[in-house]
Amino acid sequence: MNQKRHTRLALLALIFISLVLRPPIAAVGSLLHTISTDLHLDPASASLLASVPVFCFGLGAFISPWLMRRFGLNHAMFVTLVVLAVAIAARVWFGYSILLLATILVGLAIAVANVLLPTFVRTDFGDRASLLTSVYTTLLAIAASFAAAFAVPWSQVLGDWKLSMLTPDVPLLFAIAFWWPRVRESEPHIQIAAHAAKDEARAVYRSPVAWGILLFFGLQSLGFYVLLGWLPTMLISIGVAPSTAGSYLGLATAIGIPSGFALAPLIAKLKSLSWLAALASSFTTVGFLLLMLLISQHNTDPATIITAGIMISVGQTATFPMSLSLVATRASSRAQTTVLSAFSQGWGYLIAGIGTFAVGAIGNSIGWTTGALFVALLSLIQVAIGFFAGRNVHIK
Repeated sequence: MNQKRHTRLALLALIFISLVLRPPIAAVGSLLHTISTDLHLDPASASLLASVPVFCFGLGAFISPWLMRRFGLNHAMFVTLVVLAVAIAARVWFGYSILLLATILVGLAIAVANVLLPTFVRTDFGDRASLLTSVYTTLLAIAASFAAAFAVPWSQVLGDWKLSMLTPDVPLLFAIAFWWPRVRESEPHIQIAAHAAKDEARAVYRSPVAWGILLFFGLQSLGFYVLLGWLPTMLISIGVAPSTAGSYLGLATAIGIPSGFALAPLIAKLKSLSWLAALASSFTTVGFLLLMLLISQHNTDPATIITAGIMISVGQTATFPMSLSLVATRASSRAQTTVLSAFSQGWGYLIAGIGTFAVGAIGNSIGWTTGALFVALLSLIQVAIGFFAGRNVHIK
Protein backbone atom coordinates (compact mmCIF):
# COMPACT_ATOMS: atom_id res chain seq x y z
CA MET A 1 0.00 0.00 0.00
CA ASN A 2 1.47 3.38 -1.00
CA GLN A 3 2.03 5.97 1.71
CA LYS A 4 -0.60 8.44 0.47
CA ARG A 5 -3.35 5.79 0.46
CA HIS A 6 -2.15 4.49 3.84
CA THR A 7 -2.40 7.99 5.36
CA ARG A 8 -5.81 8.59 3.80
CA LEU A 9 -7.22 5.33 5.17
CA ALA A 10 -5.64 6.04 8.56
CA LEU A 11 -7.37 9.42 8.68
CA LEU A 12 -10.74 7.96 7.65
CA ALA A 13 -10.38 5.21 10.24
CA LEU A 14 -9.53 7.80 12.90
CA ILE A 15 -12.60 9.86 11.98
CA PHE A 16 -15.08 6.97 12.11
CA ILE A 17 -13.57 5.44 15.25
CA SER A 18 -13.90 8.85 16.91
CA LEU A 19 -17.55 9.01 15.89
CA VAL A 20 -18.45 5.72 17.63
CA LEU A 21 -16.61 5.89 20.98
CA ARG A 22 -19.11 8.15 22.78
CA PRO A 23 -22.66 7.67 21.35
CA PRO A 24 -23.16 4.18 22.88
CA ILE A 25 -22.70 5.80 26.31
CA ALA A 26 -24.02 9.32 25.65
CA ALA A 27 -27.41 8.02 24.51
CA VAL A 28 -27.96 6.20 27.81
CA GLY A 29 -28.01 9.43 29.84
CA SER A 30 -30.75 10.94 27.68
CA LEU A 31 -32.74 7.68 27.54
CA LEU A 32 -32.18 6.69 31.18
CA HIS A 33 -35.60 7.92 32.31
CA THR A 34 -37.30 6.00 29.48
CA ILE A 35 -35.22 2.87 30.07
CA SER A 36 -35.89 2.98 33.82
CA THR A 37 -39.62 3.32 33.24
CA ASP A 38 -39.78 0.58 30.60
CA LEU A 39 -37.67 -1.90 32.60
CA HIS A 40 -39.03 -0.84 36.03
CA LEU A 41 -35.56 -0.04 37.39
CA ASP A 42 -34.97 1.18 40.92
CA PRO A 43 -32.58 4.14 41.49
CA ALA A 44 -29.66 1.85 42.35
CA SER A 45 -30.02 -0.14 39.10
CA ALA A 46 -30.30 3.06 37.08
CA SER A 47 -27.20 4.49 38.80
CA LEU A 48 -25.28 1.30 38.03
CA LEU A 49 -26.30 1.41 34.36
CA ALA A 50 -25.20 5.05 34.09
CA SER A 51 -21.87 4.62 35.84
CA VAL A 52 -20.67 1.09 34.93
CA PRO A 53 -19.28 2.08 31.49
CA VAL A 54 -16.93 4.57 33.13
CA PHE A 55 -15.68 1.88 35.54
CA CYS A 56 -15.11 -0.32 32.48
CA PHE A 57 -13.17 2.48 30.80
CA GLY A 58 -10.77 2.22 33.73
CA LEU A 59 -10.57 -1.56 33.98
CA GLY A 60 -10.36 -2.13 30.23
CA ALA A 61 -7.52 0.34 29.85
CA PHE A 62 -5.16 -1.89 31.81
CA ILE A 63 -5.35 -4.74 29.29
CA SER A 64 -4.45 -2.52 26.32
CA PRO A 65 -0.64 -2.62 26.76
CA TRP A 66 -0.79 -6.43 26.89
CA LEU A 67 -2.91 -6.50 23.73
CA MET A 68 -0.43 -4.18 22.02
CA ARG A 69 2.54 -6.34 22.99
CA ARG A 70 0.81 -9.61 22.14
CA PHE A 71 -1.08 -8.79 18.92
CA GLY A 72 0.12 -5.40 17.70
CA LEU A 73 -1.87 -2.23 17.20
CA ASN A 74 -3.67 -3.22 13.99
CA HIS A 75 -5.09 -6.55 15.15
CA ALA A 76 -5.87 -5.34 18.67
CA MET A 77 -7.91 -2.40 17.36
CA PHE A 78 -9.74 -4.54 14.80
CA VAL A 79 -10.86 -7.11 17.37
CA THR A 80 -11.88 -4.29 19.71
CA LEU A 81 -14.10 -2.68 17.06
CA VAL A 82 -15.77 -6.01 16.22
CA VAL A 83 -16.47 -6.74 19.91
CA LEU A 84 -17.93 -3.24 20.28
CA ALA A 85 -20.26 -3.78 17.30
CA VAL A 86 -21.53 -7.11 18.65
CA ALA A 87 -22.03 -5.74 22.18
CA ILE A 88 -24.01 -2.73 20.92
CA ALA A 89 -26.27 -5.04 18.94
CA ALA A 90 -26.79 -7.47 21.84
CA ARG A 91 -27.47 -5.11 24.72
CA VAL A 92 -31.06 -4.03 24.01
CA TRP A 93 -33.10 -7.17 23.47
CA PHE A 94 -33.08 -9.35 26.58
CA GLY A 95 -33.91 -7.30 29.66
CA TYR A 96 -31.85 -5.50 32.26
CA SER A 97 -29.33 -8.26 33.02
CA ILE A 98 -28.19 -8.62 29.40
CA LEU A 99 -28.37 -4.84 28.95
CA LEU A 100 -25.99 -4.41 31.88
CA LEU A 101 -23.66 -7.22 30.75
CA ALA A 102 -23.48 -5.94 27.17
CA THR A 103 -22.98 -2.39 28.45
CA ILE A 104 -19.96 -3.70 30.38
CA LEU A 105 -18.58 -5.17 27.12
CA VAL A 106 -19.25 -1.87 25.36
CA GLY A 107 -17.35 -0.05 28.08
CA LEU A 108 -14.41 -2.46 27.97
CA ALA A 109 -14.13 -2.25 24.18
CA ILE A 110 -14.27 1.54 24.23
CA ALA A 111 -11.64 1.52 26.99
CA VAL A 112 -9.20 -0.45 24.85
CA ALA A 113 -9.81 1.82 21.86
CA ASN A 114 -9.36 4.90 24.06
CA VAL A 115 -5.87 3.71 25.04
CA LEU A 116 -4.84 2.54 21.58
CA LEU A 117 -5.82 5.78 19.83
CA PRO A 118 -2.95 7.95 21.21
CA THR A 119 -0.46 5.28 20.13
CA PHE A 120 -2.13 5.09 16.70
CA VAL A 121 -1.99 8.87 16.31
CA ARG A 122 1.63 9.09 17.42
CA THR A 123 2.65 6.23 15.12
CA ASP A 124 0.81 7.32 11.96
CA PHE A 125 0.84 11.10 12.22
CA GLY A 126 4.17 11.83 13.92
CA ASP A 127 4.75 15.57 14.31
CA ARG A 128 1.04 16.24 13.78
CA ALA A 129 0.09 14.10 16.79
CA SER A 130 -1.04 17.02 18.97
CA LEU A 131 -3.13 18.54 16.19
CA LEU A 132 -4.75 15.21 15.25
CA THR A 133 -5.38 14.50 18.93
CA SER A 134 -7.33 17.77 19.19
CA VAL A 135 -9.20 16.92 16.00
CA TYR A 136 -10.29 13.46 17.11
CA THR A 137 -11.24 14.61 20.61
CA THR A 138 -13.38 17.31 18.99
CA LEU A 139 -15.08 14.60 16.94
CA LEU A 140 -15.66 12.62 20.15
CA ALA A 141 -17.42 15.67 21.60
CA ILE A 142 -19.50 16.22 18.46
CA ALA A 143 -20.60 12.58 18.40
CA ALA A 144 -21.47 12.62 22.12
CA SER A 145 -23.45 15.83 21.67
CA PHE A 146 -25.37 14.49 18.69
CA ALA A 147 -26.20 11.24 20.47
CA ALA A 148 -27.31 13.01 23.65
CA ALA A 149 -29.49 15.53 21.81
CA PHE A 150 -31.18 13.16 19.38
CA ALA A 151 -31.43 9.89 21.32
CA VAL A 152 -34.91 10.69 22.67
CA PRO A 153 -36.37 12.26 19.47
CA TRP A 154 -34.84 9.47 17.39
CA SER A 155 -36.35 6.83 19.67
CA GLN A 156 -39.73 8.53 19.24
CA VAL A 157 -39.35 8.47 15.45
CA LEU A 158 -38.39 4.79 15.52
CA GLY A 159 -40.99 3.99 18.16
CA ASP A 160 -38.55 2.19 20.45
CA TRP A 161 -35.55 3.26 22.57
CA LYS A 162 -33.90 -0.05 21.71
CA LEU A 163 -33.68 0.84 18.02
CA SER A 164 -32.28 4.24 18.91
CA MET A 165 -29.46 2.63 20.90
CA LEU A 166 -28.51 0.45 17.91
CA THR A 167 -27.70 3.49 15.74
CA PRO A 168 -23.94 3.66 16.59
CA ASP A 169 -23.40 0.35 14.81
CA VAL A 170 -23.86 2.13 11.45
CA PRO A 171 -20.72 4.34 11.56
CA LEU A 172 -18.95 1.53 13.41
CA LEU A 173 -19.23 -0.67 10.31
CA PHE A 174 -17.44 2.05 8.33
CA ALA A 175 -14.73 2.22 11.00
CA ILE A 176 -14.18 -1.54 10.72
CA ALA A 177 -14.10 -1.34 6.92
CA PHE A 178 -11.48 1.43 6.88
CA TRP A 179 -9.36 -0.39 9.49
CA TRP A 180 -9.48 -3.75 7.73
CA PRO A 181 -6.68 -3.00 5.19
CA ARG A 182 -4.33 -2.45 8.15
CA VAL A 183 -5.06 -5.98 9.37
CA ARG A 184 -4.21 -7.46 5.97
CA GLU A 185 -0.90 -5.65 5.62
CA SER A 186 2.28 -6.80 7.32
CA GLU A 187 2.44 -4.76 10.48
CA PRO A 188 5.89 -3.51 11.52
CA HIS A 189 5.33 -4.81 15.00
CA ILE A 190 8.25 -5.65 17.28
CA GLN A 191 7.71 -7.64 20.42
CA ILE A 192 8.91 -5.76 23.49
CA ALA A 193 11.16 -7.73 25.82
CA ALA A 194 9.66 -8.29 29.25
CA HIS A 195 12.43 -6.39 31.03
CA ALA A 196 12.08 -3.45 28.60
CA ALA A 197 8.33 -3.30 29.17
CA LYS A 198 8.91 -3.30 32.92
CA ASP A 199 11.44 -0.48 32.57
CA GLU A 200 8.95 1.63 30.63
CA ALA A 201 6.22 0.94 33.20
CA ARG A 202 8.55 1.71 36.10
CA ALA A 203 9.50 5.04 34.54
CA VAL A 204 5.83 6.00 34.21
CA TYR A 205 4.82 4.88 37.70
CA ARG A 206 7.68 6.82 39.31
CA SER A 207 7.08 10.04 37.37
CA PRO A 208 5.29 12.91 39.20
CA VAL A 209 4.13 14.33 35.88
CA ALA A 210 2.51 10.97 35.01
CA TRP A 211 0.58 11.08 38.28
CA GLY A 212 -0.43 14.65 37.53
CA ILE A 213 -1.71 13.63 34.10
CA LEU A 214 -3.61 10.74 35.72
CA LEU A 215 -5.39 12.99 38.23
CA PHE A 216 -6.08 15.69 35.64
CA PHE A 217 -7.52 13.12 33.24
CA GLY A 218 -9.59 11.50 35.99
CA LEU A 219 -11.12 14.72 37.33
CA GLN A 220 -12.01 16.16 33.93
CA SER A 221 -13.50 12.79 32.91
CA LEU A 222 -15.53 12.72 36.13
CA GLY A 223 -17.09 16.08 35.30
CA PHE A 224 -17.87 14.99 31.75
CA TYR A 225 -19.54 11.72 32.70
CA VAL A 226 -21.52 13.31 35.51
CA LEU A 227 -22.83 15.75 32.91
CA LEU A 228 -23.47 12.95 30.42
CA GLY A 229 -25.08 10.55 32.86
CA TRP A 230 -26.93 12.81 35.28
CA LEU A 231 -27.72 16.23 33.75
CA PRO A 232 -31.06 15.10 32.29
CA THR A 233 -32.01 13.50 35.63
CA MET A 234 -31.01 16.67 37.50
CA LEU A 235 -33.15 18.80 35.21
CA ILE A 236 -36.10 16.40 35.25
CA SER A 237 -36.01 16.59 39.09
CA ILE A 238 -36.81 20.31 38.93
CA GLY A 239 -39.60 19.95 36.38
CA VAL A 240 -37.96 19.91 32.95
CA ALA A 241 -39.54 17.48 30.45
CA PRO A 242 -37.39 14.44 29.59
CA SER A 243 -37.09 15.31 25.86
CA THR A 244 -36.17 18.90 26.73
CA ALA A 245 -33.63 17.70 29.30
CA GLY A 246 -32.00 15.54 26.61
CA SER A 247 -31.86 18.54 24.29
CA TYR A 248 -30.14 20.57 27.01
CA LEU A 249 -27.60 17.78 27.40
CA GLY A 250 -26.95 17.76 23.66
CA LEU A 251 -26.54 21.52 23.69
CA ALA A 252 -24.27 21.41 26.75
CA THR A 253 -21.95 18.88 25.13
CA ALA A 254 -21.98 20.70 21.77
CA ILE A 255 -21.78 24.35 22.62
CA GLY A 256 -18.12 24.33 23.59
CA ILE A 257 -17.01 22.40 20.52
CA PRO A 258 -16.12 25.48 18.41
CA SER A 259 -13.91 26.81 21.20
CA GLY A 260 -12.29 23.40 21.65
CA PHE A 261 -11.62 23.17 17.92
CA ALA A 262 -10.22 26.72 17.88
CA LEU A 263 -7.87 25.80 20.71
CA ALA A 264 -6.47 22.79 18.83
CA PRO A 265 -3.61 24.68 17.07
CA LEU A 266 -2.76 26.45 20.35
CA ILE A 267 -2.61 23.16 22.28
CA ALA A 268 -0.37 21.74 19.56
CA LYS A 269 1.91 24.80 19.61
CA LEU A 270 2.35 25.45 23.34
CA LYS A 271 5.08 23.57 25.18
CA SER A 272 3.53 24.26 28.59
CA LEU A 273 -0.24 23.88 29.04
CA SER A 274 -0.29 24.88 32.73
CA TRP A 275 -2.14 28.18 32.53
CA LEU A 276 -4.49 26.98 29.80
CA ALA A 277 -5.38 23.84 31.79
CA ALA A 278 -6.04 25.88 34.93
CA LEU A 279 -8.17 28.44 33.07
CA ALA A 280 -10.26 25.79 31.29
CA SER A 281 -10.80 23.93 34.57
CA SER A 282 -12.01 27.19 36.13
CA PHE A 283 -14.76 27.41 33.52
CA THR A 284 -15.94 23.92 34.49
CA THR A 285 -15.94 24.87 38.19
CA VAL A 286 -18.05 27.99 37.61
CA GLY A 287 -20.45 26.03 35.40
CA PHE A 288 -21.14 23.37 38.03
CA LEU A 289 -21.58 26.04 40.71
CA LEU A 290 -24.18 27.74 38.50
CA LEU A 291 -25.87 24.37 37.91
CA MET A 292 -25.99 23.85 41.69
CA LEU A 293 -27.68 27.24 42.17
CA LEU A 294 -30.36 26.68 39.55
CA ILE A 295 -31.19 23.22 40.95
CA SER A 296 -31.43 24.61 44.49
CA GLN A 297 -33.81 27.32 43.28
CA HIS A 298 -35.79 25.00 40.96
CA ASN A 299 -34.92 27.46 38.22
CA THR A 300 -35.94 26.11 34.81
CA ASP A 301 -35.10 29.31 32.94
CA PRO A 302 -33.57 28.19 29.62
CA ALA A 303 -31.02 31.03 29.59
CA THR A 304 -29.67 30.04 33.00
CA ILE A 305 -29.45 26.34 32.11
CA ILE A 306 -27.74 27.14 28.81
CA THR A 307 -25.26 29.48 30.51
CA ALA A 308 -24.29 26.72 32.96
CA GLY A 309 -23.94 24.33 30.05
CA ILE A 310 -21.74 26.78 28.14
CA MET A 311 -19.35 27.19 31.07
CA ILE A 312 -19.05 23.44 31.68
CA SER A 313 -18.76 22.61 27.99
CA VAL A 314 -16.12 25.24 27.21
CA GLY A 315 -14.03 23.90 30.08
CA GLN A 316 -14.41 20.23 29.20
CA THR A 317 -13.93 20.54 25.44
CA ALA A 318 -10.57 22.14 26.23
CA THR A 319 -9.35 19.91 29.07
CA PHE A 320 -10.07 16.58 27.38
CA PRO A 321 -7.84 17.17 24.31
CA MET A 322 -5.26 18.72 26.62
CA SER A 323 -5.14 15.60 28.79
CA LEU A 324 -4.70 13.31 25.78
CA SER A 325 -2.17 15.67 24.22
CA LEU A 326 -0.13 15.37 27.42
CA VAL A 327 -0.31 11.59 27.12
CA ALA A 328 0.88 11.70 23.50
CA THR A 329 3.71 14.21 24.05
CA ARG A 330 5.09 13.66 27.57
CA ALA A 331 6.22 10.06 27.01
CA SER A 332 9.66 9.36 25.51
CA SER A 333 8.78 6.40 23.25
CA ARG A 334 5.89 4.61 21.56
CA ALA A 335 5.89 1.86 24.18
CA GLN A 336 5.96 4.40 26.97
CA THR A 337 3.05 6.26 25.31
CA THR A 338 0.93 3.10 25.53
CA VAL A 339 1.90 2.55 29.18
CA LEU A 340 1.18 6.20 30.08
CA SER A 341 -2.11 6.08 28.18
CA ALA A 342 -3.20 2.92 30.02
CA PHE A 343 -1.98 4.28 33.36
CA SER A 344 -3.69 7.67 33.10
CA GLN A 345 -6.88 6.44 31.44
CA GLY A 346 -7.15 3.25 33.50
CA TRP A 347 -6.92 4.86 36.92
CA GLY A 348 -8.42 8.11 35.65
CA TYR A 349 -11.60 6.45 34.43
CA LEU A 350 -11.87 4.48 37.67
CA ILE A 351 -11.79 7.84 39.49
CA ALA A 352 -14.44 9.10 37.08
CA GLY A 353 -16.57 5.97 37.52
CA ILE A 354 -16.48 6.15 41.31
CA GLY A 355 -17.29 9.85 41.15
CA THR A 356 -20.15 9.37 38.69
CA PHE A 357 -21.69 6.66 40.88
CA ALA A 358 -21.14 8.77 44.02
CA VAL A 359 -22.85 11.79 42.47
CA GLY A 360 -25.82 9.60 41.53
CA ALA A 361 -26.00 8.18 45.04
CA ILE A 362 -25.76 11.66 46.58
CA GLY A 363 -28.34 13.05 44.18
CA ASN A 364 -30.85 10.25 44.77
CA SER A 365 -30.44 10.26 48.56
CA ILE A 366 -29.47 13.76 49.69
CA GLY A 367 -30.39 15.84 46.66
CA TRP A 368 -29.03 17.00 43.33
CA THR A 369 -27.99 20.36 44.75
CA THR A 370 -25.42 18.57 46.91
CA GLY A 371 -24.40 16.36 43.99
CA ALA A 372 -23.66 19.37 41.79
CA LEU A 373 -21.74 21.08 44.62
CA PHE A 374 -19.63 17.93 45.04
CA VAL A 375 -18.59 18.04 41.37
CA ALA A 376 -17.88 21.78 41.57
CA LEU A 377 -15.47 21.23 44.47
CA LEU A 378 -13.68 18.45 42.57
CA SER A 379 -13.43 20.75 39.56
CA LEU A 380 -11.79 23.36 41.78
CA ILE A 381 -9.15 20.78 42.74
CA GLN A 382 -8.76 20.10 39.01
CA VAL A 383 -7.63 23.72 38.52
CA ALA A 384 -4.52 23.12 40.66
CA ILE A 385 -3.86 19.66 39.25
CA GLY A 386 -4.15 20.98 35.69
CA PHE A 387 -1.55 23.65 36.37
CA PHE A 388 0.86 21.01 37.72
CA ALA A 389 0.23 18.42 35.00
CA GLY A 390 0.49 20.92 32.15
CA ARG A 391 4.12 21.85 32.79
CA ASN A 392 6.68 21.23 30.07
CA VAL A 393 8.16 18.19 31.81
CA HIS A 394 8.76 14.80 30.18
CA ILE A 395 9.04 11.30 31.59
CA LYS A 396 12.65 10.18 31.71
